[in-house]
Amino acid sequence: MPHLPPVAAQHRGEPVFPPVSKDHIRNCSYDAWFPRYRGFCLKSRVIPLPQSVVSYLHEDGIILADDDDDGSGEQTEEEWHASVPTSAPDATPEDSSDDEGQEPRLPPNKRFPETHKLIGDTIAELGGAVAPKLNWSSPKDAKWISPHQNTLKCTSPNDVYLLLKSSSFVSHDLAHAFDGCTPAPPSQPLTTVLVLRPFFTPHVALEFRCFVKHRSLIAISQRDLNYYSFLMGLRPSIWKKIRIFFTEKLRLTFPDASFAFDVYLPEDPGADDGLGRVRLIDINPWAPRTDSLLFSWAELLDMEVRSPLYGSAVSGVDGGGGGGDDMGVGEAEEDASVEYSPGASPELRLIEKDDPAAFNFSSPQYSAHKLPKEVVDASMLGGSGLREFAEQWKEITEGRGGEPWSQLGGSNARPAQKDFGHDSQLEFLAAGTS
Repeated sequence: MPHLPPVAAQHRGEPVFPPVSKDHIRNCSYDAWFPRYRGFCLKSRVIPLPQSVVSYLHEDGIILADDDDDGSGEQTEEEWHASVPTSAPDATPEDSSDDEGQEPRLPPNKRFPETHKLIGDTIAELGGAVAPKLNWSSPKDAKWISPHQNTLKCTSPNDVYLLLKSSSFVSHDLAHAFDGCTPAPPSQPLTTVLVLRPFFTPHVALEFRCFVKHRSLIAISQRDLNYYSFLMGLRPSIWKKIRIFFTEKLRLTFPDASFAFDVYLPEDPGADDGLGRVRLIDINPWAPRTDSLLFSWAELLDMEVRSPLYGSAVSGVDGGGGGGDDMGVGEAEEDASVEYSPGASPELRLIEKDDPAAFNFSSPQYSAHKLPKEVVDASMLGGSGLREFAEQWKEITEGRGGEPWSQLGGSNARPAQKDFGHDSQLEFLAAGTS
């Protein structure tokens, strides 16, 4: 089992991180670093979101735009269709007493028409299909509700809204970005942004997460935890390309001395090793919220750095060997002459054949963040829909109904992605109707 942390680390309990500042979290926001590194990132458009959009994303329920031209074009038969309307339902006499005193919620195209139009125009500009994310997170945990076959593909503003409002990752970005940070406020205000990138299907085997400690690249991990035999032969090229990229582009330019970053090495049939230029995908905090993948955080925190550098890129760096751009150029030239060897730093970990990490079939990815499709459909109808669903669920669990999901959703019904238990599920639904 090659990727288990040392025994001593296992008995140490939770790893102890250095204090995480709000500035560090802010520096990892897409809009903070993308302008500096635009030349070796994926093509992106960053849209600042006004408070009206942020409030909409915070709200319960899913109300989508009701304009006819949603840019989605024709959908294939395999694409999922919501079985209930997703626009604001018309008020009925039964609902009016419950909703008395509450103003009806407008659809996005009427609530924030300028931003709604800008999102649609940007989708068209980027080729008609995009993948969305907010400052830090993409709604990967919500792909199950996508109209486009379990992907992040969005061809209309409504596709974007549906993914963002269904994602726990996005909710965390909006409400808990600075949880666990030191009390000092960030030196610059945070703006919530929507990032749109052209949609494409990457070869997930060629995505890697890299860990930087005191401006030294200490570890590289495969991101997709499946075994790919061809990666073994590419190990030297992957290691060298990422090492040179870090030294040339990131080491002395990112504001913080410790962080993690994600890269993608696209295939290039014309290259000797079959790999193209390194592309920067994301930058992540040096904090527990960042998944350490094939390493443990205890390992990473315990790793010694031979020539640590401290300080920010703005104020200069201090420590082992000076600072300045000339040093980065010189080290990049030196890195180009260094070849990979087992035991070389940074350590590159790949899923090995028969590695237990590659055979974890206990639950689908992000299953903890999923809800039954029927619950989502009911929420789109507002309080009355959830009340009706709760009543049906109560009848079923008390033995008056047949097979639960066929009773609730007909032939298109899906089982719950995670078993909350009958009682807790009913309590959750009842709470949503109060």
